[in-house]
Amino acid sequence: MIFALLAPLPYVLVEPGTPSDTLGKVKGKPVLEIVGTKARPIKVFPTTGKLNLSSIWVTSPSSHLQTFELLRAWIDGERSVQPRKVFYPKNVDPKEIIDENVADMKNSQLSAQLAALNYLDIPYTQNLIVENFTKNSPNKTILKKGDQLISYSGEKIYSASQLRALIISTESKTVQATILRAKKEEEITLQVRANAIGVLISEDYNLPFSIKVNLKNIGGPSAGLIFSLAVIEKLTKEDLVRSRNIAGTGTITPGGKVGPIGGIEEKLIGAARAGVTLFLAPAENCPDIRHIPKGLQVVPVENLTEAIAALRERDRERLPMCG
Repeated sequence: MIFALLAPLPYVLVEPGTPSDTLGKVKGKPVLEIVGTKARPIKVFPTTGKLNLSSIWVTSPSSHLQTFELLRAWIDGERSVQPRKVFYPKNVDPKEIIDENVADMKNSQLSAQLAALNYLDIPYTQNLIVENFTKNSPNKTILKKGDQLISYSGEKIYSASQLRALIISTESKTVQATILRAKKEEEITLQVRANAIGVLISEDYNLPFSIKVNLKNIGGPSAGLIFSLAVIEKLTKEDLVRSRNIAGTGTITPGGKVGPIGGIEEKLIGAARAGVTLFLAPAENCPDIRHIPKGLQVVPVENLTEAIAALRERDRERLPMCG
């Protein structure tokens, strides 16, 4: 019995994190800084209230939980016990996981920025760069890594999705394209096989502003929705938050679609502890919510437009609710 209580077990604890106000400051700097370019300075409008990104805390890769710790977590009800492999898969270096979480955070910031730009109809350009080739690519000798695709079949290319649609609609085995190589435009003939050109493309954006997040020890993609809302709140005169204490979570795509995340109940607890009254949650996470803290209204959203509409609504009774 003593051994059973003290032996390390393959589990981790997931606890509520402390919400971070994206409209606030940390050490005198804005948590979320929006920086324009010399050619196009960005005007940032004053904000009121709090717009919090929520987080969870997971025991570290080096920790070894014992039975009594897990029993205490199950009893208090505010922490969950998860299999260790969910967060730290076997044979994967924990440092790789941490690096991946940092990368996910950076990608979420870019997706959030693009989603906000698309919502506000602020133009930006997207450059498509040749990153690599598939194993049997018919264009290995025609293209080079670093080439920028400018046009395809006479049509100027603005996005990766547009390029994919053009390739799929190509009926011939060859097509004319324009590339930028060593700062010079060149006309080339691409080979098309089975509605593919065998090229791996990376996307490079020319954006009218950049965002910098002055927060540490936060990783993963789940802050995307709140980042987008914070950018929109700062770039428009409309006061969406209206002095309220609001929080939320969810991944976001450049098109504004909100995706599900993990640890939703722990995030609700953390938000309630911080005095939050309105919480925006991915609609797909609603079935995962078994308990909502008292005084917290959880509103499901599927996209950025629904999230904005929820913030604009002045009658809380008209809002949809999880639970």
